[in-house]
Order: sequence, then structure tokens, then C-alpha cells
Amino acid sequence: MAIPIEESFEVAASIEQVWSYFQDPPQVVPCIPGAELVGVLDEKSYEGIMKFQLGPVRAKFKGTITIDEIDPQAHVMTLTARGIQLGAVGQAEAQVRFACLSLDDRRTEIGIQANVSIAGKLAQLGGGMIQSVARQLFREFAECAQHEILGEELVEAEDG
Repeated sequence: MAIPIEESFEVAASIEQVWSYFQDPPQVVPCIPGAELVGVLDEKSYEGIMKFQLGPVRAKFKGTITIDEIDPQAHVMTLTARGIQLGAVGQAEAQVRFACLSLDDRRTEIGIQANVSIAGKLAQLGGGMIQSVARQLFREFAECAQHEILGEELVEAEDG
């Protein structure tokens, strides 16, 4: 079952600042709810674990993320994530396109498009539930990424 997911969010930072953050996967992974980086295979390939709950089912996947293409001029990155479900028969794969768009000197939009394929018990839960969980995980990711990108600037703005 292939499930399309498309989300975006805005950060009050320059495109250079946002692009720099997203080019460093070990820096980004801690913002992905349930994700853990467990190894670096090479400069474009990483091993990780992803845990999440989908309705009544808890799932844990172990797999790889490979950066397929990086276009620094267009601020676009594509990657492939593949994983095997631990403790159950299942697997998942996602083709992800990530793009930064400069709205002005101090605002950047981040857009993410993904096609997620799931096989096994999780596939029986249906695309609607999977998209709902993906939206929630994305909101948590967007909030964390904004804090990481803005760092001191955000703290000063909140205190100001």
C-alpha cells in the first residue's frame, strides 16, 4: 500500500541557515519523533531505528536512510528510507523529497513530499490512519526543527 504524504512549515530564518541545518542528518534525526541514529555507513547512508504507535499497534523498524540526490542551488534533497519491522512481519519504504523555498531574507518554507509503502500488519490499518499519525509526527518534527534552526534567536524572542 503506497501512501502519499505532503506537509510544509515555515521558519523565520534565511534559506542558507535552514539548508545548512537540513544537510546534517545527525543533527536532524533527534527532531524526528521516535527516530534514533544508530550508525553512519558513509557520507550519504545512515542506519537508524524508528518507533511509533499507530492506533493500537506499536511498531519498531530498523533500517537505512540513503540520500539519493542533493541540489544545493535549488535547495532540494531526495532520500530513500527502508526498514524491517522488529518483532513482527512487516517492512516499510519511503521516497522523500525535501525542498527549501526562500520567502524573503528572513523566512523559509520547508516542504516535504513522501510516498510511503508499508507491508505487513500495519498495512491493514489503512492509509487514513497512517496519514493522521504522519501529520502528528510532522508537527512535532517541525516544532523541534524550528527550535534547533533558530536556537539563540528563538530564546531571545521568547524572553524579549
